[in-house]
Amino acid sequence: MRGSPGLILMLSACGFSSPAAVSDPGGGGDDGGPGPAPDASVDAPEPEAEVNLPLYAASNQMIYKLDVDQQTSMLVGPVRRSGGTSVNVDGLALYGHTLIGLSDGGVELISIDKDDGSILTEKPLTPAGAWSGLTVIPAGELEPTPVVLSGLANDGKLYRIDATTGAVTAVGPFTNSYRFFSDLAWVKGEGLFATLTGGTCADVCFAKLDPTTGAATVFRSNLGTNLYGLSGYRGKLWAFNHAGPVLTVNLTTGLMAMAFDPQVPWTEAAQ
Repeated sequence: MRGSPGLILMLSACGFSSPAAVSDPGGGGDDGGPGPAPDASVDAPEPEAEVNLPLYAASNQMIYKLDVDQQTSMLVGPVRRSGGTSVNVDGLALYGHTLIGLSDGGVELISIDKDDGSILTEKPLTPAGAWSGLTVIPAGELEPTPVVLSGLANDGKLYRIDATTGAVTAVGPFTNSYRFFSDLAWVKGEGLFATLTGGTCADVCFAKLDPTTGAATVFRSNLGTNLYGLSGYRGKLWAFNHAGPVLTVNLTTGLMAMAFDPQVPWTEAAQ
């Protein structure tokens, strides 16, 4: 999965090759300051060509903006509440123009300011669970409105999140004893993809999922356990290695090719 020896990582003057050290004074809890209205929900998506949007990814509490053409990563900042308390991100996706995520163990669906990482809205998820991984099927590609999908750690089903109410409902099982591993990604024109474990995966595998039933078709196994983030950016499947490399994935064979290595310990990625 390593790139060719001639691959050069070019960092812009404002880019970062590793996350800055940021303290978490509250361990992800609320500091008592004023927060968003309790009924705040994700804004409706605005029309913008996906190719014009940056690729966003996360390393625990830190949000990055990536330019895959220039092979750069720029630190946006920590995901934080209005009082400054940082929170971990357990899922990341784009809902139209809005960057959304799952906070601190998947207890809330949040919207995030793409310029500074501040949390704009918070919506508790019900029922409570260790929800993780997040992707959005844009309006018109499966249903008239966007479809928000998630997984549950070590669970065998695909789930759907109502972005307005926070209600989580099961779509259906992956089948064949497969369980959710780390992330989901919707690739325009190709479908829904996930990293799974269990069954015949032998550690971790790439699978294509039926977004209406959850049924999984595995197309590569034996991946190891360091692929934490997936993205469907620009009609391709991207995999984010916790060791730093950003890779593209062949949707037939599952073979990966190095795109570039920002040397960031990735945990999530948005399409």
